[in-house]
Amino acid sequence: MIFIDSDCIIDFLRGKENAKGVIEDYQDELGTSQINVFEVLFGIFKKKVVNEQELALADNFFNSITVFPFDDKCGRISAKIFSVLMKEGKMIEQNDCFIGAIMLKNNLNNIISNNKKHFSRIKGIKVISY
Repeated sequence: MIFIDSDCIIDFLRGKENAKGVIEDYQDELGTSQINVFEVLFGIFKKKVVNEQELALADNFFNSITVFPFDDKCGRISAKIFSVLMKEGKMIEQNDCFIGAIMLKNNLNNIISNNKKHFSRIKGIKVISY
């Protein structure tokens, strides 16, 4: 299973060729997290007028892949990731720690993202840029 980050999902939904290509390459093995679902849907809902087509496209996409939950164990793992990176002076966004924790809990090590700077700081995660 290959994890897919919000930036790639958003680019895919917007029809960007590089995102479409990488999603086609891994289409049968894609997964994401509830955190990514939140990030994508928040971007849709925060607009003054919600684009129903955009929302339906996002819903269809998320219904076509595996979406991993955030649970108690993920909370523990993400707290550890965040505190270690803080001590090292290599802080990343909390949501990225949550996503990394979900990945590690589920033994998933590859994420498609253009956010190599953040995800590469989490031990055990490899970034596939697109």
